Amino acid sequence: MAGLTALSLCVIALFVGAVRRRAINPRGPVPPALDARRSFAITDQAILDGFPFRRVMAALVERSGTQTAPDRLIEQLLDTQNARPGLVAANTPHCDDFLVDGSPGFNGLPRRCPTPEAAFAAMNPFASDEYIPLAILNRFDQTPADGSNCGQYRLIFAKLSPNPLDRLHLIFEGVLPNPDPDAGIAACRPVAQFWADLTAENSVSERRARLEEFFFTGIEGFEPLIDPDHFSLAGRGGIRTLQNTAASRLTTRFYQFRLAKRCDGGRCDLVAEPDVLENMPFGRFFDATYDTPAARGFREAFIHNVAPLAIPDVNLYSMSIPREFLMGESDPLDGELAFIYTIPFTRSESTAAGDAFEARIQAELKRVGSTLTPADVITRAETQSCVGCHFLFGSVGDSISFPRALGTFEHVSEKLVENGEAGPRFAISPAMQNVFIPHRMEILRRFLTNGAAPVHSN
Repeated sequence: MAGLTALSLCVIALFVGAVRRRAINPRGPVPPALDARRSFAITDQAILDGFPFRRVMAALVERSGTQTAPDRLIEQLLDTQNARPGLVAANTPHCDDFLVDGSPGFNGLPRRCPTPEAAFAAMNPFASDEYIPLAILNRFDQTPADGSNCGQYRLIFAKLSPNPLDRLHLIFEGVLPNPDPDAGIAACRPVAQFWADLTAENSVSERRARLEEFFFTGIEGFEPLIDPDHFSLAGRGGIRTLQNTAASRLTTRFYQFRLAKRCDGGRCDLVAEPDVLENMPFGRFFDATYDTPAARGFREAFIHNVAPLAIPDVNLYSMSIPREFLMGESDPLDGELAFIYTIPFTRSESTAAGDAFEARIQAELKRVGSTLTPADVITRAETQSCVGCHFLFGSVGDSISFPRALGTFEHVSEKLVENGEAGPRFAISPAMQNVFIPHRMEILRRFLTNGAAPVHSN
């Protein structure tokens, strides 16, 4: 069974700046080797200086065409974790908008209201450069095989605080539209080539200029990544937070947000709306004696995830849980770790319902020829949520180990700085450096070499 450890997430900001548009050769040469720190996880401070939080936030607002102030957008996002009327925005979403059994909830499942970190909403987000950029991440590997989009690209920010026990990371996960969907994934080649070409560019200032172009003005033929539509539910992107404070007893929680335009009386505003966390089902659903319609529906859906979870590769095994079973907060209950699945699963094993659920998992494992145990499958399921990716490490069956993050829970941290090729850069986790990024490199190489579509990638 896997042990627990590691986690991280992030945030971003903006101010509009003009960057020259540069043509990208869609048939450029594939480099003989790809550099992880130039083409996949860029954490050099000399490059990140081009991505101040204010610039990112201002760019989002400008492209939305609304009257929203950049600082108001981030304050409003954080204010969703306060009860009405909130601290800054009474007419936007708040954590008591929905009730479950008379208490605040989301998607029919419990949530905290307010959170200890909700007080961040009343703090000026741009005072003294409170937010700093930590990383730019290339996730071309997230491009669908049908080319319905051209992948996901991330900016991570950390909120600085005089209290070392306060933490807020925001990760902006923008999805880049395919400008020619009829051409399928082949139309995404200029994007793949753009990221590969960064490896061969020795000038740090030139790489920074190219990345600023990609995010703020767009490479030739493509929209800029920083556009509110690319962080919306329809656009399949969003903003996640990783947060804790001393007041929360150092409990780290994740939340998901989508950007949307809301209009009322002739005024339109850009708003961050709470959403469910991907692959974060309610842990109690794994207890086969928990007999509710939602729990029964979840366990039926989970059986269909056994085969992909049994794939004998740490980069390739996966699950995809329908959104009706997903939580809007990773750790919504006191006294019960809702993101842990092995405990409720084991708790029901000695019951008739538990035996039946375990037998169905075992039958599916036998059907696909896997030697995993049902317990291995549940452990693998834990690793597929944001909490699992950041906290879990260790054996997941098939002689495979899930890799660890940095220190306690992060994959990139403002607290760990190393020497880069042009000065200081933020460290990345062993999981990224040694396991996940090499797989993403191979996906990019195969696509540029022979057009092979990306396969699943953790």
